[in-house]
Amino acid sequence: MRILLLALAAAFGMTACAPAQEPANRAEIEQIVRDYILTNPEIIEEALIELQRRARQREQDAMLGAVTSSEDRLYADARDPVVGADNPVVTVIEFFDYRCPYCTVSNEWIQSVLEEHGDQVRFVFKEFPIRGEQSTNASRASLAVWRIAPQSYEAFHNALMNASGPLPDERIDAFAVTAGVDVAAMRAEMASDEITRQLSDVRELAQAIGITGTPFFIVGETVVPGADIDSLNRLVNDALSR
Repeated sequence: MRILLLALAAAFGMTACAPAQEPANRAEIEQIVRDYILTNPEIIEEALIELQRRARQREQDAMLGAVTSSEDRLYADARDPVVGADNPVVTVIEFFDYRCPYCTVSNEWIQSVLEEHGDQVRFVFKEFPIRGEQSTNASRASLAVWRIAPQSYEAFHNALMNASGPLPDERIDAFAVTAGVDVAAMRAEMASDEITRQLSDVRELAQAIGITGTPFFIVGETVVPGADIDSLNRLVNDALSR
């Protein structure tokens, strides 16, 4: 309580020196603040909300700074799978995990954007498996397909993304067969050091930006944590209308 009183005193500008004719010590200031809180208890909630807002703003500012300094690694990594326009009006980056249910929701949005604006919007997919071994195996398989059969990537990616439940090896292989992928070639490529390095590089990039969950989008100079479809639609539509 004492810390909260001091914090509120600071918020009210009561930590500066008082005029010489009105001396005040810490106890007097705390009593003034305590009396004010008891009379206006809602000020505590308002102060906490404001503190949370400022913390979120600081976090977003730090992320934007990291995004700006990592622009080449975000937009110009030739290893990343891409879907959509060759010469896009807007490029959207997504960090995702195949076993993340919110990524499934966001993938539905991605497909709708591609159907409507596929000649103007490009998606860059950053494999960021954070939900265990099956997530990692799915990511390795997807990157392998991108390397050996890029024409089959989108179908394979969507099959994995729309799958519910576990993703054991046999299920991943079945999706590969349906997408027209040579499973033996995919499995061989999955074990490559290049894919290991790519996953490590993406994880390092995510940590540098401050990404802790999936999905995580970057649209222009704006970061969008989570499957915030309303914000994503607004950002893409704004970019397309310029």
